[in-house]
Amino acid sequence: MIELRQLEQFVAVAEELNFRRAALRLHMSQPPLSNAIKRLEDSLGKSLFDRGRRHVRLTAVGELFLRESRRTLGQAAHAVHLARHASDAKSGSIRLSFVASAALGPLPELVRRFRSGHPGVEVLLDSDTTGGQLESLRRGGTDVALIVAPLQDARGLAVHPLRDENILIALPAGHALAARRSIQLGQVARERFVSFPFAAGPGFESVFLAACQRAGFVPDIVQEVSQMLTKITLVACNVGVALVPASFAAVAMPGVAYVALHEGRKPLRYTLAFATQARHDNPLVDAFIAEARSALGGSD
Repeated sequence: MIELRQLEQFVAVAEELNFRRAALRLHMSQPPLSNAIKRLEDSLGKSLFDRGRRHVRLTAVGELFLRESRRTLGQAAHAVHLARHASDAKSGSIRLSFVASAALGPLPELVRRFRSGHPGVEVLLDSDTTGGQLESLRRGGTDVALIVAPLQDARGLAVHPLRDENILIALPAGHALAARRSIQLGQVARERFVSFPFAAGPGFESVFLAACQRAGFVPDIVQEVSQMLTKITLVACNVGVALVPASFAAVAMPGVAYVALHEGRKPLRYTLAFATQARHDNPLVDAFIAEARSALGGSD
């Protein structure tokens, strides 16, 4: 079993790339440090450093191990901090990730409300695509993910619908339909589309592709990008048109017009939802979701 002290020693050597300086930093002599690193390498069965007469360099395995060691040490320090400062049932932390559209929509208000009611709780926020969020959720790096439903693979996860949001189409400002208040998706069937990679945004892309199918066409996707703002930038460059959440209408970009998309008389919509591990041990997760759904009235 590798101990935290061994990871601290390895990180010191990896950052200094000099055993003497690392030993001084750790307040120990050099020979015991060299022996400790050698024992660590033996236990892993891999070389972490390329040692020369005039250099010390990380191997490829060492680079990988450094990233994970820093993450492990950071999480351990965070756990100690929380334990020392925990005083009641409203103490602790919750790690929340979110899709970019939520940052322009309900998320800030939900977080403010939760923090107001839970002043002893540390709320850690990060943004990612739905695909990236689910990966982090499954490996335990996130407690709650605010994602776009539906999920193609929800194994081991629980999904809690929050509310439905409208979808717009971003058009080049000179487009013939740019001045319309709303259009049907079939009216842009011949256009080139900028889209998400399916793995990055499976929920939003599922809604897009299903709507195209109902409208009777297969979209001509000319480029896939993993960020919504990049989508809009490509529309401004006249690369194609793109479906975007209505919250992105707040992003005023020269050369881009936003038009509502309808299916018949109803707006085209997608669902924002919370995803969590099906089994988790953080009571703040359920508290956050319950307060958020209460504030927004649950799913539309």
